[in-house]
Amino acid sequence: MAAMLTREVLKSYLEDMPIGHVFDLTYGQFAGLFPPGEPDPFARSALRAFARECGCDVVQDIAEARYELRKR
Repeated sequence: MAAMLTREVLKSYLEDMPIGHVFDLTYGQFAGLFPPGEPDPFARSALRAFARECGCDVVQDIAEARYELRKR
């Protein structure tokens, strides 16, 4: 059984991630963590603030239906 991705789990992972590494967050995962998900501008804003707290930049990949969280 796979563990559910929560904000706490994601935050821990992102904070421990080495500089330059990327975490792929699918639109489905995004919707679960930041409802209602895509294309809600408030959900996007919440994701960007969360990523910033974790030392990451956010890049949206529309073609792949995901966000890349890049450690800076």
